[in-house]
Amino acid sequence: MNNTQSKALELVVGIIKDTIGDIKIEQTSASSVTLKDGNATIQLTQQAGESADKETVVILDPKDIIYSEDLLPELNDLTSVTVIINGLDIETHLVFQAVRDCFDQISNSYEFLKIFEKDVIRIKSGFKFGSHAFVLNVLNEKDQISISAEFAASFDAAVRKTVETDVIKVQKAINKMVKEDGAF
Repeated sequence: MNNTQSKALELVVGIIKDTIGDIKIEQTSASSVTLKDGNATIQLTQQAGESADKETVVILDPKDIIYSEDLLPELNDLTSVTVIINGLDIETHLVFQAVRDCFDQISNSYEFLKIFEKDVIRIKSGFKFGSHAFVLNVLNEKDQISISAEFAASFDAAVRKTVETDVIKVQKAINKMVKEDGAF
């Protein structure tokens, strides 16, 4: 492999550098770059994509600098590059934020707790409705976003029905916004 940086990596580094002006860039190999912002380090690695014309850049950003700098929309606009940050592709991260916002709009009884699992296009997280905790699954596939809830056997039946109805509302709203209207 030659020592020139991949186009995908170059694009992503360029966007980050334009936003975070004083960031230090260290090319560690042809397919790997380390960015330093103060005492925070962001690791970028270019990998082969799902097809020859689609490269993937995997970003490890332990301090979530990319989220705090709001680089997601710009990085999501790169059509030839799949960008995965801390285990999630950008669209899935944006979808999950929209899902959280939808639940907040439906009722202030919903509370996001934490993310349990992330796998590129899938998030498993904890939520509460009042004092009732449940697991929310979000799957962002190419043509459709699926949202489902998992409940403990002892979960209150009336609250369960409310949550299930709201999950269907949120799933319809998010699919319309993202997959039909192309909001992202």
